[in-house]
Amino acid sequence: MNRREFIHKSLLTLALGQGAPSLLSKTALAARSKDKILVVINLFGGNDQLNTLVPYRNELYYRLRPNIAIPRQEVLDLGADGAHLGLHPALRPLMQVWNNGELALIPQVGYPNPNRSHFISTSIWHTADPSQRQETGWLGRWGDLQDDPFCETFLGRATPQAQIGKRHTAPAISSIDTFSIRLPRPFEEAFNQEALRLRSGTAEEVRQAMRSLRSALDKVGQLRQVKNQAQYPENAFGRSMADIARMIAGGLGSSVYYTTLGGWDTHAGQPPRQAELLGYVAQAMAAFRADLRAIGRDRDVMVMVFSEFGRQVAENASFGTDHGEGGLMLVMGSGIRGGLYGSEPDLENLELNALKYQTDFRNVYATALRWIAADPRQVLGGDFQALGLI
Repeated sequence: MNRREFIHKSLLTLALGQGAPSLLSKTALAARSKDKILVVINLFGGNDQLNTLVPYRNELYYRLRPNIAIPRQEVLDLGADGAHLGLHPALRPLMQVWNNGELALIPQVGYPNPNRSHFISTSIWHTADPSQRQETGWLGRWGDLQDDPFCETFLGRATPQAQIGKRHTAPAISSIDTFSIRLPRPFEEAFNQEALRLRSGTAEEVRQAMRSLRSALDKVGQLRQVKNQAQYPENAFGRSMADIARMIAGGLGSSVYYTTLGGWDTHAGQPPRQAELLGYVAQAMAAFRADLRAIGRDRDVMVMVFSEFGRQVAENASFGTDHGEGGLMLVMGSGIRGGLYGSEPDLENLELNALKYQTDFRNVYATALRWIAADPRQVLGGDFQALGLI
C-alpha cells in the first residue's frame, strides 16, 4: 500500500465512522470525562408552556381553555417560589428535583421577530441567529474550536444543525448496544499493518488521526459493559438518556451530549398526547439524575431542555393549540441554582394570541457555554448576559 492509497483508504474509513469528521485531529481522544458536561434535549414540535407551567390561579387561563386546561386539583403546586404557578401532573417525578433547588424553570423564552414555522424557528435556535444568516450550529462552532472528534456527541440518527460546524460535525450514535464499525477483512488487516508504520507530513497526520478515531470508536463499543444504575422508561427517548448516562459513567469524554424528542405539535387532542410526552421527559430526567448521583457526577452535569416555540393561549376547535411564540425552558442539575427565572404570564398582553417572549434564548445558551468553560461571545457572536444559574 503506497502513500496515496493509504491516505485514500484512510479517508474512506473516516467516511464509514458514523460521521466522525475531524480528519486531522491534533490530539488523541481525551481518556477521561471532562469536568463539566452539558446535555441538551430538543423537544421538536413546539411544547405548550401554559399546560406545562400552569397559571392555575388565573381565571382567564380557564376561560381561554375551557376544554384543555389542567384542572386545579391536579396541578403540582410549586410553593412560595413558584409565583402562583404549578407543574403538569405528568411532571411529578421532577418535583423532588424542584424541592431540592436543582430545577430551573425559564418561561417565555424566545427571540426578536419570532417565526412560527417549525423548521425556520428550529434553525434559528440551532444556529443561535434570528437573522438567519448563520449556517453553522452554535455547538458546531464551539466544536470547531476543539481538538477532539468526540468533544460532543449526538444520540440519534442524524446530527442536528446545532452540532454542525465548518470543520467539525458531532458523531451521531443511535445506540451503544447496536453501534459497530465493520470493514472488509482484507482492508482491515492491511490498514492495521499500515497504521503501525511511521510516516511524514500529511500521511503521518492522517495516520495519527485515524488511530485516535479508531480508539474513540473502540471506546464507544466498550461502553456496552457499562450498566445503568436507574430504571428508564421503555421508549426511544428513555433509551437515549440511558445511553448518555452510560457514556458519562464510562468516561467517553464528550463535554456535550444532545438528543431529541418529537411529537409536540399538538394542534388536536392535546391533553393526552402532551401528558404522555411530558411523562417521558420527567421519568427519563429523574432516572438520569439518579444515575448521575450513583456515580458521583450529578454536580458536573447540566441538562437543558428547549422547544422551538410555545403555543397559542386560547385553545382551538380541535381541543389543541396552534403555533405560538415564547416557550418554556427547563434546566436541571445539582450544581445549578434552581427556581423560577421569570414571572407569571400576562394573559391579557399577547401577540396574536401568543405569549410574548421575555428572555432571549441566547442568554440561556450563554449560561450553558459558561458551564462548559466556553466563551459565549466567541460562539454566539455577541454579548448575551448569562442567567444566574451557576
